[in-house]
Amino acid sequence: MIRNHLVVGLAAIGVSGLLGVISGCGHTEVATVAPAAPVAVVEAPPPPPPPPAPPKLTAACDSEIRLNGHVHFPHEVEFDEGKATIKPSPTTTAILQCLVDFLNNNKMVTRFRIEGYTDNRGDANINKTLSQQRADAIVAWLVGKGINPGMIWAKGYGPTHPVSPNDTPEHMAQNRRVEFHIDELNGVHIGKESMALALNPPAPGVTATAVTTTAVVSTPGVAVAAPTVSVGVTVPSSVGVTVAPKK
Repeated sequence: MIRNHLVVGLAAIGVSGLLGVISGCGHTEVATVAPAAPVAVVEAPPPPPPPPAPPKLTAACDSEIRLNGHVHFPHEVEFDEGKATIKPSPTTTAILQCLVDFLNNNKMVTRFRIEGYTDNRGDANINKTLSQQRADAIVAWLVGKGINPGMIWAKGYGPTHPVSPNDTPEHMAQNRRVEFHIDELNGVHIGKESMALALNPPAPGVTATAVTTTAVVSTPGVAVAAPTVSVGVTVPSSVGVTVAPKK
């Protein structure tokens, strides 16, 4: 009879009660686990976008941009002989239209110079005046195509800077020329270094990769759910329990 009451009592107590009994008997195998510190995932701020690539100075048509700012064409603008009248030939029209495209496509060019030259035939002062008038004629042509008149200017040098000796008709024809020069980039007078950078700008910076950091954060007054901990408990299959008989 006492044995039956013991079985019923154990069933009523349940597993949790049984563990308490075992603990009271000094045979507990239950580990006490302290809750882990709150863990919060801190997202690193996204990296700033890379700076835009600096603009590149690009030549128009078949021109060549030199480090001294000279925009050089393989052919010459043609004028009527002894006059400042531009010949409307296909070559001349192509060169001038290329200049318009160059100035429209390279907004970093903020100051542009047209230079006029002649050979050494005739009076030097007359030649200098003619070279100025020819350079002015090109400025007027460009302004007529929409180029800002405040950014371009003209200078006539006459026969003072020949590129060839004035000894043959071919050489003298080379000296009768108009040159085109960049004076400023973004409002700053050019140098070889700034021209080199404008022609070959550095590549933009490499974009950094975002990093996710896991940190243990303890914030007073903020309840953070601790992670769930599973603990294995071994319960003996048979338990010896001494029960005193009722008096």
